[in-house]
Order: sequence, then structure tokens, then C-alpha cells
Amino acid sequence: MSQTQLESLTALFRENVPARVMQGFSSFLDEMKFIPATRDMGLGQYRQAIIRYDALLTWERFPFRLVPPQLLMSLLAAWLDEASQSLLDDIGQSESEPDWDVSVETEETATIVLTVPMAEELVIKRDKNGAIPWQGERWSLVEPEVWTAITAQVFGVDEAGAPIGSA
Repeated sequence: MSQTQLESLTALFRENVPARVMQGFSSFLDEMKFIPATRDMGLGQYRQAIIRYDALLTWERFPFRLVPPQLLMSLLAAWLDEASQSLLDDIGQSESEPDWDVSVETEETATIVLTVPMAEELVIKRDKNGAIPWQGERWSLVEPEVWTAITAQVFGVDEAGAPIGSA
């Protein structure tokens, strides 16, 4: 399976924030909710649910005089711009915004806690060796495979088709 959203965001911070800042860093899930949303996705895949959770990322002893906290905010903005948040729209939580909680500890350090609402699909596919028994068969967790049509032809009442896309 590919990375979860939390793993992706964590990797972005680990790759782009100075190592000294990341010494007191941790990331984990909080407030997980299971939203039943069964859907046949084709290709033998079924979405069982949408998992809604808050990603908590914390920096203890963040040296705000050496590294501007705006770096963290800019990295989050870049990630949000590229990450798909469409599932939050599907469950009516598209208005949820990231929350920053900053507590100054000393003249040079602060504790920063970032809470980011996230949602991911729980998708399974038939697999005779899968770990999940469901509907009398075995299934495995998978990253959904989606096929996208590049071209098509729409036929009306006669044989002259109307091309769609670049043929």
C-alpha cells in the first residue's frame, strides 16, 4: 500500500526541516472515527468505510529564534495544496482547518502542536491469502486502483459518434 496522508505529511517535514528541529518531533493519529461508506469501486475492490482522524504533529523544544515557525506553516500549505482532501468534502467536513497551538517554553524554544483533519478510504480487494474474512471470502487492504478513460466516443441515435478527448 502507498503512504497514508499522515505518513506523507510526516515525510515532508522530515525531509525539509533542519535535523536539529526534528529531534523533538513526533506524529500520530488522534480522534479516529469510522464512517461506514460501502461502495463497489469496480475491479473487485470495495470501499468499506472512510476513516476520519486528526493528525497530530508535535515539535518539543522548537528553536523559534533559529528556525522561523513560518517554515512549518509554509510546508503545510504546500502539502495541503497537493494532497487530496476530497474525502473531507464527501463527509461534510471540508471546512475543517489545521490548528496550530504554540506554547513558549523559554526565551529560545517553544512547543508546537499541529492538528490536521484527515480522511482516508478503507478499501479491500479479494485475495485468497488475505487477512480479512468478509462475505464468505478472504480480502486484503489495498490502495484503490482507478482506471481513467483517455478517449471515448458517444453515440446518439445514429452511427456517427462524437469524439471525446484527443483521439
